[in-house]
Amino acid sequence: MASIRRPGKKAWISLGLAAVACVIALTVLLERSELPTLEEMGLEPQAQTKLQVRSGEAWLPQGGDAAGYVTAIENENFALRIHPQTTQIIVTDKRSGYEWRSNPPEEKLADEKVKGLLLSNLKSPLVMDYFGFGDKARRDLLNTTSKKLRISFLRYEGGLQVSYEFTDKQIGVIVQYELSDHGLIVHVPDDGITEKGEFAIFSLDVLPYFGAAKPGEDGYILLPDGPGGIIKFNAPHSSLTQGYSNQIYGSEVSNVRPDSRKSSRGSISEGITYPVFGVKRGDNAYLAIIKEGKEETVIKAMPAGLKSTYYNVNASFMYREEFLRKNGILSMPFKTVESDRMKLDRTVEYRFMIGKEANYTGMAVSYREELQASGQLGDKMAPAEHIPLTLNIVGGNSQDAYNREQYIPVTTFEQAERIVTELSDSGMSNIRIVYYGWQDGGDFNAAKRFPIENGLGGSKAAKTFVDRMHELGFTVLFEDNFVYVDARSSISAKSKGVRGINGTVFFNGSNEFLLKPELTLAYAFETIEKLKPIGVDGIHYNWLGEFTFRDYEKTPTERRQTSQMYRNLLAYTQQQLGRSGVYSGSDFSLGAVDHISDFPLEGNYYFMVDETVPFYPIAIHGYVSYSSTAGNMRDDYEGQFLKAIEYGALPAFYVTWERSRLLKNTASDYLFSSEFDLWKERMMKEYKDFDKLAALFNQAIVAHDKRSDTVFVTTYEDGTEVTVDYGKRSFEVAKGGNQ
Repeated sequence: MASIRRPGKKAWISLGLAAVACVIALTVLLERSELPTLEEMGLEPQAQTKLQVRSGEAWLPQGGDAAGYVTAIENENFALRIHPQTTQIIVTDKRSGYEWRSNPPEEKLADEKVKGLLLSNLKSPLVMDYFGFGDKARRDLLNTTSKKLRISFLRYEGGLQVSYEFTDKQIGVIVQYELSDHGLIVHVPDDGITEKGEFAIFSLDVLPYFGAAKPGEDGYILLPDGPGGIIKFNAPHSSLTQGYSNQIYGSEVSNVRPDSRKSSRGSISEGITYPVFGVKRGDNAYLAIIKEGKEETVIKAMPAGLKSTYYNVNASFMYREEFLRKNGILSMPFKTVESDRMKLDRTVEYRFMIGKEANYTGMAVSYREELQASGQLGDKMAPAEHIPLTLNIVGGNSQDAYNREQYIPVTTFEQAERIVTELSDSGMSNIRIVYYGWQDGGDFNAAKRFPIENGLGGSKAAKTFVDRMHELGFTVLFEDNFVYVDARSSISAKSKGVRGINGTVFFNGSNEFLLKPELTLAYAFETIEKLKPIGVDGIHYNWLGEFTFRDYEKTPTERRQTSQMYRNLLAYTQQQLGRSGVYSGSDFSLGAVDHISDFPLEGNYYFMVDETVPFYPIAIHGYVSYSSTAGNMRDDYEGQFLKAIEYGALPAFYVTWERSRLLKNTASDYLFSSEFDLWKERMMKEYKDFDKLAALFNQAIVAHDKRSDTVFVTTYEDGTEVTVDYGKRSFEVAKGGNQ
């Protein structure tokens, strides 16, 4: 993605129904009697179903094959065998006969160069990172080759439960295996974790070498890097000094140094927005979807040559955060681990593919099917006669002026109407307008949005503008930020700010604090009610679709609760106003948004990732619209335009009536060139190019192929092929035979 900052974001961060921890009276929280409670808004707490630890008579594996593996569970498509001593598993795909192993076979490890703990990890289906309290504070690893390990088995209908007890450390964990129509499901129930002594779990890697491959094999690892990234087994990686390790939805914000990300958004990597990884080996592949506990899960991948001669990828379940603590103002900070465990169930589903489906397209289709089955993706979009343009109109923003905030208008509502009318008269017939900076004083004071900024024309002009856009057949969303608050605003950070892991209110590098997520909902509810008379069609939200976080209060708000509250707000906005939008588009927002801006179409340029692929676009295209970097903010104008065509994105631009340099000393200084008169002709030309794909707007992508280093073909469900040639800087649309 382009290196830009977005409206209302001055900071550093990368990044169903609400699972609210308790009944929260918004009246008390905001001290405003007119605000409703969550229940009154229909946002009732979601019941959390706990994974069940099975009980009954122990199962004693007997018999087995020549290697000692015993069949434990089986269905029509798959069979799972387990080795009673090592607890290594083999899942056989009966459709192809292929065997997916939890660990490399013993005979393949004879020439392994690593020794000791690294070698024993290769042989273990479970690796535990643990630590001791007090004098035993250092972290260390345990695996299934560790001494004083007690193992027991229990079979239940459709599943196998394996209990591990490290008796000398008084730590225990239970792993459950089940087979589905699609493959293997792995559970780690929180109720199956025991910590009885001086030691506790920091993190847990289950099946860390499942499907591990040697260099030179035909295949790759799929990572959720940007739209998707692959690590090829036959590409050189010997020079790499580290692997891939990233937390889903971004690292915990209060546990990252603010000064490490205090510059513009483009200086940091995009966070993981969807909880998957995969492996392709020849004509077989799997996609792993982290379902339960994904908010506290790190996805790890390792190239061959670092910790073994194998490529591997896995989900690492976090149970505690490590952080820097100071005992006094003058003391040096030291690393420590939080004492309380995150009490979350963990579930990963491995969905197996064979033949022509065993590739990243097949993985993406499988992910789409899972999103549909869970009700998360929603229905397909309606067809569009012409492609929609996302037109971001910047009204203005505030700057410091003699100990006060001075609003600098750059596009009044009247001028905005002139911009849209000119585009409409020129033949642009489908525009989605997002108006930014409409609040009283701009985005500076989150508690002072109304009345609508007088420098733009006020509420009357806003309504006139919206009405006129509706007459033209266009939608209007107002953009807003209910997540980050400037410390100089009238909102109290002490009482309404999120507290970090050290117990103090968390501030980022731009002196902004995070609003408690329940208060984000409250301020948004209030704003929605006041926008209804204006007639706006929705709100485009900053930050709601990009990351989640914990609030370390006495009764913490967990990351899962935060993301569910955010999704709830998006759905409520749709219900009350008609539409909602976000940036980036983390999967928890799917089904509750109509459009995603700044959708990631490029990776984060990790040396380990060999190629970027459109995994996420394939999964969601036709169900929710998305646009990437705005046309007038691209680093590589033609290249990123072609990438948007290849990945099925929509056109977008940021415009102002006045020169953008008027905003130089405001939070909107990311706009280097936005004056409408300078961009009008380019916008019209680009729109006509994008409009060649209008018939594909609500179609699913069914294939994506690399024909050469510079030529890529995207195929849609009606057979239409879109060929992008980066060498010739051109694209073609060939209608398919299914029309």
